[in-house]
Amino acid sequence: MAKTFSLTDLKKVTSALKQEELKKEAELKRQEIARNRQKLKEQEQLEKARKRLEEFESGLLKSETAPEEISFEAQMKGVKKLTQDKIPTTTKIMDRDAALKLREMAEDEKKEDDMSFFSTAGMIFVEPAGMISYRTPGLQYGVFRKLKAGEYSPETWVDLHNHTVENAYKDVRKTIVRAIRKNMRCILIIHGKGEFSEPKALLKSYVAHWLRRMPEVLGYHTAMPYHGGAGSTYVLLKKGIEARQETREEIAARR
Repeated sequence: MAKTFSLTDLKKVTSALKQEELKKEAELKRQEIARNRQKLKEQEQLEKARKRLEEFESGLLKSETAPEEISFEAQMKGVKKLTQDKIPTTTKIMDRDAALKLREMAEDEKKEDDMSFFSTAGMIFVEPAGMISYRTPGLQYGVFRKLKAGEYSPETWVDLHNHTVENAYKDVRKTIVRAIRKNMRCILIIHGKGEFSEPKALLKSYVAHWLRRMPEVLGYHTAMPYHGGAGSTYVLLKKGIEARQETREEIAARR
């Protein structure tokens, strides 16, 4: 005999289904709110990290370029006051090469200002044992091939083991700035494979991400086994301003 349902039973079933749907909607809403809160928290952390980075960059530039402070009194010792001689003064027009250098430096700084170094948005995660490689369009393939083969001996290196992402960036940036100032062309970054990090190869992926966006970098490639293999990277840098000027003078002298 077929079982019959009364109107009351039907209403109970309908009510139970509606309650179940409302519970699911409420749970989805809670998950959406939690995701939004997490995104907001990440944005706040990125903003704090960016501010700390700006303070670090500012301090680094000052420490690299500021001359030893001398008191105003010491600087003015032996200086005699001159009377106004009414001679008209003229402003010297900036040398063309100097103007180009300043413009180049300003453009490079703007490129860095537009970067978000600590966000994983748009970042490609690499494999722990995988190779990372990149060259700018202007870099000759023959030069890049020598870099890949380890024919350029690293002139300095930086070890990022046991570093946080933020401290790793600071040490990479500091090493590159100092290398450029000393006219070094090839450096070695030891980042490790990241086999046990979460996600895997996190720091290695960040290094590849940063280097592509640094205006001083011409190219990079995973190091040879005797320099650390997949756990290290060769980086080829642009010439410093002084070295580029010397090259121009050498070319001009040959003509």
